[in-house]
Amino acid sequence: MVVKAGTDVIWPEDLSLGFLDGEWWWVAVTAGAGLLVGLLRTRLGVPEDPTGALASIQRADVDYRTAPQTVLVSAVSLIGGASLGPFDAGTRSGGAFGAWVSDKRGLPESMRQVNTLSGINGGVGGMLTSPFITTLLISEIVRPKSDRYYKVLIPNLVAAFAGFFVFFGTVGPGFLRLFEVPGYEVREWHFLAAVGLGAVGALLALALGTSLTAVRRLVRPLVRRPVLLTALGGSALGVIGVAFPLTLASGKEQLTGAIASADSLGAAMLVGIVLAKVVAMAISLGTGFIGGPVMPSLFIGGTAGLAANQIVQDLPLGLTFSCLLVAVAGATLKAPFSLVLLVVFTVGLGPIEAAPAGVAVVTAYLLTSGLGLLGTPSPEPVTVDDRAQIAFGSVPQAGSGPDRRRR
Repeated sequence: MVVKAGTDVIWPEDLSLGFLDGEWWWVAVTAGAGLLVGLLRTRLGVPEDPTGALASIQRADVDYRTAPQTVLVSAVSLIGGASLGPFDAGTRSGGAFGAWVSDKRGLPESMRQVNTLSGINGGVGGMLTSPFITTLLISEIVRPKSDRYYKVLIPNLVAAFAGFFVFFGTVGPGFLRLFEVPGYEVREWHFLAAVGLGAVGALLALALGTSLTAVRRLVRPLVRRPVLLTALGGSALGVIGVAFPLTLASGKEQLTGAIASADSLGAAMLVGIVLAKVVAMAISLGTGFIGGPVMPSLFIGGTAGLAANQIVQDLPLGLTFSCLLVAVAGATLKAPFSLVLLVVFTVGLGPIEAAPAGVAVVTAYLLTSGLGLLGTPSPEPVTVDDRAQIAFGSVPQAGSGPDRRRR
């Protein structure tokens, strides 16, 4: 609600969507936001490289000592137009509460991790307004051992429902039927097309990782000057926004605008928006802004689906949009099953229409895993070995993670 109120004040409600249709004063706003983010990080003691949302979920650990400051910086980042979403703030705020309660009660590490994940489910379940999808998403990222699966699953689901009731009662349906595209009659050849669309989604997921690596190498000389770094990053985001207005912010409202204006934008402009959003997301993560990867990934995939429909008009819009929407996000998050359910709820597809999307996300998942891309890049990438150490059967060594509270 804070982010929405802030963006409503700063940014115009109706954007011109064409190339170079942005306003140059946007550069001053994004640069100013970057400057403020850098100052806040320095003054409030936000870690130089805070663990990202995916790493926090995989480790089932959030540092509650720095969580409030980091959530504040995330809110400023999102209001200022960074190409990131609220997933990080929801993960951090909910998980911090669970970890804090556990430490105050002196609970063992295994129970602390369950409570931390339950808090994360509560925070994210509210944003997604779908407790079952949230619980499945977190379970796919964490992958608890089979003998503790239901000990983790049940409290997580309860927490997700609690977050859902609070959020639904105050904000509304959120992601439910958020993106309206025409339905279509599924044909046999659509499944073969879904394989190709899944491959495109895998390439876009790989482009995200490659772009972030390139940005980090480019800005390495400025790492010790965080205020200058975030101000320059914000300036770059503003310039990209002037050229491609739909790249501003998380992409939730912007994707709705892209759907409504796809025919007038045309294939070339839509492809340009996709590539610009990839770069904008990499700059946001690589220059010190804080936010989550889910909504930007959905924007990239959904807009790519609009472009695919423009390029190959024999492919139904419902097919291209749903397949790429879920393929990019599913490949970057490594959570294919929950993303298939998410596309059913957000697009309003029936079970048969959603089947090609399932083929696409599995294709993208397999290709990205084969290429070694281990999820959406975060401030500290997490490896499969890190994930295997989560204490759902084996307890990691104290101090093994950057957010480890208990010593």
